[in-house]
Amino acid sequence: MQAVRLVAYGDAVDGVEVHTLPEPAPPGPGEVLVQVRYAPINFNDLMVIWGVYNWKPQPPEILGNEGAGVVLEVGEGVTGLAPGTPVVLPFMARTWRERLVLEADQLVALPHDADMQQAAMATINAVTAAMLLDDYVDLAPGDAVVFNAATSGLAHWLAGLARQRGLHAIGLVRKQGDVGRIRQAGCEIVLVDEDGVAESAELQGLNVRLALDGVGGASARRLAEVLGVGGKLVAYGAASHAPMEVSAQHLIFKRLTVHGFFEGYPENAERVPTMLAGLADLLRPGGIRQPIAAIYSAAEAKAAVAHAVDGGKVLLAFGAAD
Repeated sequence: MQAVRLVAYGDAVDGVEVHTLPEPAPPGPGEVLVQVRYAPINFNDLMVIWGVYNWKPQPPEILGNEGAGVVLEVGEGVTGLAPGTPVVLPFMARTWRERLVLEADQLVALPHDADMQQAAMATINAVTAAMLLDDYVDLAPGDAVVFNAATSGLAHWLAGLARQRGLHAIGLVRKQGDVGRIRQAGCEIVLVDEDGVAESAELQGLNVRLALDGVGGASARRLAEVLGVGGKLVAYGAASHAPMEVSAQHLIFKRLTVHGFFEGYPENAERVPTMLAGLADLLRPGGIRQPIAAIYSAAEAKAAVAHAVDGGKVLLAFGAAD
């Protein structure tokens, strides 16, 4: 079978190769053989190749933090799964390969009409969005949440979940040209992430209780300016690589608190399957959709990685296409 493996740290394109590996052994008791259908190339996958992530496997090693596939064979004692069942693969299952054997209780079964491309991206962005909205503030209908990087796949989930819960979603984008597109994608209020954004007329009268920062730097400061008294600012990423600029005045006089989020913490990782199961219906027709820039075959892995480095969500396709 084909697998995409890390062969050297440094340049992302040079650091991966497509290798032919032996087929996995048949599933044992409690195990399932899965055909991978799609696996995304995430920014954290690229960080592994660059050597800046905290996980540094010894090359050659298969990468891939999430994906979706179809059950091919079940081992003794497995119930609730059968050949043909679509599933979401576990977090950090090293999914850049055609087939793999997994513990049955690690898999989340999907409706048969689920969008497999969207399901492949759900383990990180969908679950992270739900945890961010659930864990820090007891949000009530009519409250508002603000987030930067509103063009991202995670932000599409934030906006979609906020809409379902009766929350006002405020998305900040880098360019004026993105405003209309992100509004059309379902984010209620979209503003350019620039100084003075907190004074926008569209924000007046809103009770902004939660701010979600995936950028850092000056953007974090602008989120803090939008937050109301007693609000919470949660950092889940740092795309700018710049320290968060949070004013002591906001901490003192607005009584803001700042938190850090990482899905990989043990207390979060153990919740992923349950949360995915609760989000599965949103992967069906009419549900929440993340943008996809391109889909490449496994044989095109180097081109796929190059595209991901340049920006946009890229998927690797294995097996039969939808």
